[in-house]
Amino acid sequence: MSLRHLLLAAASPLCLVAGPAWAETAISTAVTTPVTTATAAGGARDDVKVTSAGSIKVTSGVALTLNSDNNVTHEGVITISDASDASGVAIVGGKTGEVKLSGSIVVDDTTEIKDTDTDGDMDGAFAVGSNRVGVRVTGPATFHGSITQAAGTVTVEGNDSAGVALESAIDGSLQTAGAISVIGDRSYGLHALGTVGGDVAVTGSVTAQGKDSVGVALDDNVGGKLSINSAIGASGFRSTTRGTDAVVAKLDADDLLIGGPAVRVRGDLFGGMLIGSSGSASAYGSAPGVLIGSDTRNVRLGVLGTGADAFGFMNKGAILGAGIYDGVAAVGVKFGGLGHTVSVEGGVWNSGSILATGVKAGATAFWMGAGASSANLTNAAVIKASTTATDANDIAAIRIDAGASLPYLANSGSISAVVSGSKASATAVLDASGSLRTLENINSIAATVTATDATIPVTGRAIALDLRANTAGVTLRQYANSDTAITPTITGDVLFGSGAGRLELLAGVLNGAVAFGSGADSLVINGGAKLTGALTDAGGGLTVDIVKGRLTDTSTATVNLTSLNLGAAGELVFTADPKAAKSTLFNVSGAATLATGSKIGLSFASKLEAPASFTLIKAGSLTTGTLDDSLLGDTPYLYKATLRVDAPTTSLVADVRRRTAAEAGMTASESAAYDAVFAAFDKDTAVRDALLGKTTQAGFQALYDQFLPDHAGGLFHTLAAASDAASRGPDADVSMSDEEGGLRAWTQEIGVMIKRDVDRSTAYDAGGFGIAAGIEAPNTALGAVGLQTSFLNVDVDEVGAVGSESLSGTVLSAGVYWRESLGQLTVGAGITGGYASLKSERVLSDSGFTRTASSDWNGATVAAHAHVNWNLEGDTFYARPQATLDYFLLKEGDRTETGGGEAVNLAIEERSSSQIAAFAGVSIGARFGLKGDFRWGPELTAGWRQVSGDGADATTARFVSGGSAFTIAAPELSGGGAVVRLALRGQSDYVDFALEGGGEVRDDYEAYDARIVARMVF
Repeated sequence: MSLRHLLLAAASPLCLVAGPAWAETAISTAVTTPVTTATAAGGARDDVKVTSAGSIKVTSGVALTLNSDNNVTHEGVITISDASDASGVAIVGGKTGEVKLSGSIVVDDTTEIKDTDTDGDMDGAFAVGSNRVGVRVTGPATFHGSITQAAGTVTVEGNDSAGVALESAIDGSLQTAGAISVIGDRSYGLHALGTVGGDVAVTGSVTAQGKDSVGVALDDNVGGKLSINSAIGASGFRSTTRGTDAVVAKLDADDLLIGGPAVRVRGDLFGGMLIGSSGSASAYGSAPGVLIGSDTRNVRLGVLGTGADAFGFMNKGAILGAGIYDGVAAVGVKFGGLGHTVSVEGGVWNSGSILATGVKAGATAFWMGAGASSANLTNAAVIKASTTATDANDIAAIRIDAGASLPYLANSGSISAVVSGSKASATAVLDASGSLRTLENINSIAATVTATDATIPVTGRAIALDLRANTAGVTLRQYANSDTAITPTITGDVLFGSGAGRLELLAGVLNGAVAFGSGADSLVINGGAKLTGALTDAGGGLTVDIVKGRLTDTSTATVNLTSLNLGAAGELVFTADPKAAKSTLFNVSGAATLATGSKIGLSFASKLEAPASFTLIKAGSLTTGTLDDSLLGDTPYLYKATLRVDAPTTSLVADVRRRTAAEAGMTASESAAYDAVFAAFDKDTAVRDALLGKTTQAGFQALYDQFLPDHAGGLFHTLAAASDAASRGPDADVSMSDEEGGLRAWTQEIGVMIKRDVDRSTAYDAGGFGIAAGIEAPNTALGAVGLQTSFLNVDVDEVGAVGSESLSGTVLSAGVYWRESLGQLTVGAGITGGYASLKSERVLSDSGFTRTASSDWNGATVAAHAHVNWNLEGDTFYARPQATLDYFLLKEGDRTETGGGEAVNLAIEERSSSQIAAFAGVSIGARFGLKGDFRWGPELTAGWRQVSGDGADATTARFVSGGSAFTIAAPELSGGGAVVRLALRGQSDYVDFALEGGGEVRDDYEAYDARIVARMVF
């Protein structure tokens, strides 16, 4: 090192360390005066490097300037605070060099922003001061070199400011891999006003916050490509997270400023634009996530590459436009619409996500404005617009304005428009330009409008494809995906224009209305595809060819066709509206051909009251093979339909009538209510559509049975069984002598289970439990006399009922009993009366709806019991022949159901059910232990139980909404069945307990009970 350099270095107030002339000047300590390359080496020009240990902190102006043909490397810290018109690094145009940044650049303001109105958020401007820039290129000439931010941060606070500003052209490339953050109105994260000769690569995050502030703006040409592989965001909102309604209500105007786009392109991109898989462009406000176009010049995007990259615009990452707050419309990406053209060479590719979300506002995910043109749009991932709106804030996933051009759309991903609300319309693809010629779908295109308030009718329309502006012809083709797990789907209406519209459904489903215009239109269904919706044609030039698949026309209008061909594997379902006395009619001016094996079906939009005939096809010539009317099984099972050809009118006619109960395979219970149910079921449109939607006997019967009230006697038989078990409590064994003094108390826990399986409409499973107790005086002039009480609870599950349905009852009863022992003979009797509280929740449920009819009612019970035993005792073994007689009465009050609606609620009359049950059998057991001490042993009881009496009463009901009453008889339970019980008993003169269980089994009736009994003397 020369002495001159050493002296200069020692004398320098910047403490610079310099080497030979070809070396660089390094700043490795803190300096507080500006540095320029032109004078870095003691007044001579030199490369400048701010090392990681160095820093430059100045109070105003520029901290570090490249103003000579040299390089700048920054690894340390550059800081300027509270100064307007300030730049961290300035680059003078006309010079040659390289700028490499990996350190920190801060040009900020220390003014504190406060919550002046104490509403919980900051108030006032985001920033104070202006014209602050982190890295700035200025001057009339081009900078010869590149700017590379390999790491580090650029932080700027100021209005009309920028993180990186290229106010002059550069002939090299621009790369930002570090983080750039800018706060202030009308500011930019990265702003290129001049041309960039090479690529612009953004691989570090860029955020801009403030009114009209933009993340990345390229306002002039770029000789290479724009690639984004990081998060870019722009917002004017103080917060990009929507708070609760209470928080939002407190927001001030300065909290809801509208920012600019996340990415803005106003110049040509010769190498196209790419958002990589790790890149994103998110705008929070009404500005687009990506905006391409200019109001002063035309813009062109060249292709990115060849083969799979031969597109002008490729998104593999995420583009988002989010309105967040009420009334702020959102846009994902927009091309053109600013008064000049935008040309995207090679087309647009999306394998990432393009989203737009609004709240009480519109939303557009992909927007081709007037003047924009692209050869194609290929979507392999997600394009979605959504809004939550109470008003008519319409949305579109893809929008092509008049004056734009997009002839080809291919979708292998998802295109969707989703409205949560009743009044807004959702359109998946809106072509107002009429330029689309071909649309191909192998995945999902969907538009949905879902009400969020059941009291507001849905007036918004769900449109999958709006092609009404087309006059030159368009083909919509849906075909099979190579991934067999994906079913191609179009959900929403498809609207064609006056040009020749061709719809080819070669796979999957289309659910929505299809409206052809006045052109020479054609509909082809093949590959097992299914179309369900209203079919219309404005001009009568439509040809329909159903080779293999199904067309279900949900309209009852006349459709004028040129020709109709229904192949051997084709299915055609029409819709009838009996109340309006009309049905779908295909009026074919030419030939209608129905091949052998083709199927015709008929669905219903209203109830058919009387037999009717519907003309389905009328043709100039009608050729029919042997029709397969099995599809008429898709006619509501409630109806019986037959097809016939009316030769004089060359028409196909369906004759329809209601099925008889016998034809429907109804049970006696179902038949009894048939007319009443038929009269009422259409008073609720959801219930009507559900019943008319059942096309099989099993489906119809399962839903029909839910209309019926409980009638099988489940409550009665279960309460009777529980009462019978409770009545056996006072039947004491002789081991507790009635001659013993004192009082006796006893208690028992009871469990019962009933299973009845007569037929599907009367089958049930029931269970119950209870507690019974009593106290008696054993040594009176009449014998043992006692008081008893019990609590019983039962639940009945009707087989086939909806899981949430319930039928239950509780009974609280009390009574007296008597027992007398005469040698080996024991006789007794008792009677109780009870209060019953009963409850039912009858549920009618099907896909998409549930109706619950609830009722509570009261009743009374009477139970009488008599028994006689003959006791045969041995030292260890004993036998006890016995007989019992039980009478049980359940008197139920009337009731009226509520909550189920006009098609479900029933008024049910009072019922009175009774039975007499006689039992005769013998108990055989053994006792182990010494007499006079505690003894225990097993016991087996076997016998026969015979039932007689009126049994469960018939159920008479009528629908609350009107109509005749109907009566359903309960299945008879008479005759007898074998009874077997096992018990384990422990007994002494003062204590008696038993564990007992058993049951009665018949062909269609099973009853089981279990008891735990304890008695004592006190």
